[in-house]
Amino acid sequence: MCLHLTVAQMPGLWHIWLKCARLKQGNKYPEVGTVGGAMGRKPSITRGLQSKNVVVANTLVRSAQSLSLAEKRIVFAAAAKMGNNFGEVILHASEYAETFDMPVKQAYEQLKNAVEGMRTRYFTLAVPDREGVMIWKINWLQKIGYDDGKARVGLRFCEDVLPYLCDLTKEFTKYKLKQACALRSVHSWRLLELFEQQSSGWLAIKIEDFHHAMESNDSCRNNFAQLKRKIIEPAIKELREKDNWLIDFSFTKAGRKVDLLKFTFKKNPQGKLF
Repeated sequence: MCLHLTVAQMPGLWHIWLKCARLKQGNKYPEVGTVGGAMGRKPSITRGLQSKNVVVANTLVRSAQSLSLAEKRIVFAAAAKMGNNFGEVILHASEYAETFDMPVKQAYEQLKNAVEGMRTRYFTLAVPDREGVMIWKINWLQKIGYDDGKARVGLRFCEDVLPYLCDLTKEFTKYKLKQACALRSVHSWRLLELFEQQSSGWLAIKIEDFHHAMESNDSCRNNFAQLKRKIIEPAIKELREKDNWLIDFSFTKAGRKVDLLKFTFKKNPQGKLF
């Protein structure tokens, strides 16, 4: 699955690629919370990781990210911790456990297993050019590391990923990491991102684009009732219960098939304030 961009969207994408070239110059990035090595610094554990912002390019929000829940937690926790300090990121099991509410031992096992699995993970973009449409598969991580003794992992994002996560000035989605901390479904997290992309409280999305963002399986793609039961309704329920959203959902048809999904949403003023 891949994200199809229109020609009208190309200037923003070229802006991202030009920024990528700028970030690559000299191939030198400061390290974030690293230990020893050339920097010779002790680890700097960022407390209050939940309060940090996740900032991600809209292009990436609607792409097929190919991430499990644990992998998505790591990517966006690392991105939130990194901010605009491009470089290696160290995540300690203690801060991960505190952020996502689990025992430290379980947190380290999840961290280590997830970064190992992410060595082959990528997101997919389909970019039109003068000759057709080029499918680009962009790996998330350049390298990983782990330290069993200190219960920590390290990672460095690939340079081609950085412009989608760092130094964004336009066409981006921003939310607090703690809004997603209690979520137990990657579909709920993806729906949260789609909502946060809209400032109007209204989302209308083609069903094919929704399938793409949610990475729906064949049964959900072929049967709308399955899509509602397995993805849409559980995601709405979890966002209502865990992040205090008021959400209404409807759809329209083209002929006999559903072609457009519509969501209206706002935060519940009677709920918890983040």
